[in-house]
Amino acid sequence: MKRLDLGAVTAPPGAIPDSMLAVTIRREREGEPRDAMKLEEVPVPGIGPDEVLVLVMAAGVNFNGVWAARGRPVSVFDMHHEPFHIAGSDAAGIVWKVGESVTRWKPGDEVVVHCNQSCGQCPECNGLDPMACERQKIWGYETSWGSFAQLAKVQAQQLVHKPRQLGWAEAASYGLTYFTAYRMLVDRAEMKPGDNVLVWGAGGGLGSFAVQLCKLVGANPIAVVSSPERERLVRELGASMVIDRTGFDFTRGPQVSRAFGARIRELTGGKDADIVFEHVGKQTFPTSVLVAKRFGKIVICGATSGYDLDFDVRYLWMRQKTIIGSHFANAYEAERANRLVIEGKIRPVLDQVFPLHRAAEAHQLVADNRHKGKIAILVQAAA
Repeated sequence: MKRLDLGAVTAPPGAIPDSMLAVTIRREREGEPRDAMKLEEVPVPGIGPDEVLVLVMAAGVNFNGVWAARGRPVSVFDMHHEPFHIAGSDAAGIVWKVGESVTRWKPGDEVVVHCNQSCGQCPECNGLDPMACERQKIWGYETSWGSFAQLAKVQAQQLVHKPRQLGWAEAASYGLTYFTAYRMLVDRAEMKPGDNVLVWGAGGGLGSFAVQLCKLVGANPIAVVSSPERERLVRELGASMVIDRTGFDFTRGPQVSRAFGARIRELTGGKDADIVFEHVGKQTFPTSVLVAKRFGKIVICGATSGYDLDFDVRYLWMRQKTIIGSHFANAYEAERANRLVIEGKIRPVLDQVFPLHRAAEAHQLVADNRHKGKIAILVQAAA
């Protein structure tokens, strides 16, 4: 069989074509997503004994696809040796073929893919945390064969059950950002009822899940947004305290950060943030350290505005605050978080859906911060 038809499921599970369509990045065209990402025909990857080939029904767009396209801060071709890179760290699809050692899944199962890959054999994987594995990688970024292809190669431990109430696009949209937010707030920052949680980018992919997790636990989200549309979204998700960040030019120095802190105290009745949910980095981190309360926590998973951070460390040690690094989630956290989606307690916030041949355009929207919620790409799903 030469190739599966795009946008349809016309072959039985296990029918492996000679080639497949995929949105690829090549080193010689690294740059903005609109230029770097191209639809090509490529070979179908083989799988190992603990791996699974998934027919991708839909894929989710994340900022790491922008990083992969740009080749910054690190070129993906410095992290693997494939001649091309297939980005995409979110997918929902059908188990198509399983390796000989896979027992939990079978062809035909409907699944969501989480993006953590680890060796599964080291002591860290078997007693500490797979995120501590020295071979830990993010699928679709630090590895190739990601989700923007008809077929994706993944480890069997990356799979969780697809929630039955969700369509393919919704199911593909939440894994990376939601599971990341879950680990950040529930396990790393140990969020508890009554906590005041400052959520940067609350109307985006990460932030929209952070707001929902706050509400589910009984914490109080302070949602930071940058447009009226995003304010409407976070209020729909349950945030009653909202700050429009466009009124604060943080490049002007500490006085603006102090004014921002004063705004937080106006909303909370005089209290500072117990937890700051950080992923913006350079633009916001000095403010995050300042506005966290004494003994407060700043939990950070990324730095979309820049990773070279400059802040007044006196506020950190003199007020005994804690900076917590957090990176995606392990399989157990992904399973627990996914259960909340299956039970209808957390819902994906899907903004737009594109066909596969417009994946570069969708990534450019994310690169230019012209989206809210998540963007999904239809691959084998027709609609």
